Amino acid sequence: MSSDAGFIVDVIPRGMGRVLDLGGNRGMLRSLLEQRGYHYINLDICHFEQGEPSLLGDAHCLPFKSGSFDMVLSKDTLEHFINPWIAVSEVYRVLKNSGRFVVWVPFMHPFHETDYYRYSPLGLQYILRDFEILRFDSPLWVFTIFGIATIELLKRVKLGVLASPLRRTCTWLDRCCTRNRKAPAAFCPAYRIVAQKMLTAKD
Repeated sequence: MSSDAGFIVDVIPRGMGRVLDLGGNRGMLRSLLEQRGYHYINLDICHFEQGEPSLLGDAHCLPFKSGSFDMVLSKDTLEHFINPWIAVSEVYRVLKNSGRFVVWVPFMHPFHETDYYRYSPLGLQYILRDFEILRFDSPLWVFTIFGIATIELLKRVKLGVLASPLRRTCTWLDRCCTRNRKAPAAFCPAYRIVAQKMLTAKD
């Protein structure tokens, strides 16, 4: 159950800088970010359609100079990186001082395609240890977990057409019930993090 783009946009203020979308696929965040004033660059490992991504490349070795971006996004992608600590180190490198790294990553979610990892709060805090974590929450809750399981069942009985309305209903119920809890939940489908680049001794 891929995340609603609104969960990412909700934590991004209006601005005028450059944004890198790691593994942005078909560029679903492009129009939303450009409307907020950003110059959007979508990097993915293969070509999709309609000019997306902007650039072909590998998150483990980003083809940009250090300090090139005001913000980097990782929406539903960190779990697909073979060496995520290297990818996160590359994000740190290409961010400007005080640049932000916005992450949406699954926790309780079925295996899909090329998954390598699931991340707990402690694991995320460790992998982002060179950043200052400004926000760490889980806007989705048990209704979405129920929805994920039900959608998997519906697909098996060839009723996948019901997936989209069920997904929307579960998201709405979770929004009503959680109101963005301040602390990360132990029982949730995904985590949302906003982290800021901090200068360290290595800089």
